[in-house]
Amino acid sequence: MRRGFAGLLFLIAAVCLALAAGGWWLQRVAFDTATSAEVADVVIRDPGIRNQVATVIASSAADQLGVPAAELHALVDQYVQANDPALDTVLRQIVADSHARLIGERDEPVQITGAQLVPVVRNEQALAVPPITLPVQEVTALKVIRLALYWFIPVAAISGVLALLLGLIAHPRRADAVSGIGLFLVFSAVAVVVLGWLVPVYALPEASNSTWIAVIPVVADHYLPFVVASSVALAVAGLALMIGTAAVGRRRTWRTPVNMSRYSEQRRWSR
Repeated sequence: MRRGFAGLLFLIAAVCLALAAGGWWLQRVAFDTATSAEVADVVIRDPGIRNQVATVIASSAADQLGVPAAELHALVDQYVQANDPALDTVLRQIVADSHARLIGERDEPVQITGAQLVPVVRNEQALAVPPITLPVQEVTALKVIRLALYWFIPVAAISGVLALLLGLIAHPRRADAVSGIGLFLVFSAVAVVVLGWLVPVYALPEASNSTWIAVIPVVADHYLPFVVASSVALAVAGLALMIGTAAVGRRRTWRTPVNMSRYSEQRRWSR
C-alpha cells in the first residue's frame, strides 16, 4: 500500500518537474527578448519581418534622403541581410524592442531613431530623419501566457520537489527514487520537444496575424538542434535508469532464498 502511494507521488513529481523544465524552455524561446536579440541576424532574415522593416524605412525616409522609395527599400533589404557587424547593435535593439512590444513587456512604440538609421541606410543624412515607428502591436494572448508561465514554472518545480520528498518519506527505497528520476528524465524529453518546439512553432503563431509573431517560431527553429539533442540525451538517460533499476530488482528477487519451512509444509499437504 505504502509502495503504491509512493509510486503515485514519484509519478506526480516526475510530471510536475518535467512541465517545469519544458515551461522554462518555452519561456526562453518565446518570451525572452534577450534570446531573440542574440539571434537577431536570424530573425531579420524572415521575409515578412525584413520586408516590413524595409518598407517602413523606405516610405518614411526616402524623401528626406533624396532616394526613390523602391530603391531605398531594395538597399535596406540588401543591407540587413549582409551580416554587417556595424548593424548588429541596431538589429539587436530593433528585434528586442519589437519582441518585447509583441508579448506585452513594453508599452512604448518601437521606434528607429536617426542615429540607428545611419548604419541601416549607410547615409549620414539619416541623422536628421525623425524617429520611425514600426507597426508592432501587443498580442494579449501572448502577454497572458507569459505572465502565466512566470508563476507556473516555480509552482510546478516546487510541487514536484515536495511530491518527490513525500514519496521518499512514504516508501524510502532507493530503487524507487532512482526509477522516479528516470521517469522525470523521460517526461522532460517529451516536455522539451512539445513546449520548446511544437508549441512555439505551431501553436503560438495562431494567436495573431502580426508580422512580428514570426520571431517566436524563428527562434524556436534556430534552437531545434539543441532541443533534439537534449531530448535524446534525457530520454536515453531516463530509460537507462529505469531499465537498470528493474534489472537490479529482478536479480535481487532471484537471489532471495526460498523459505524452506513453507516448502516442506506444501510437500506434506501434497501427500
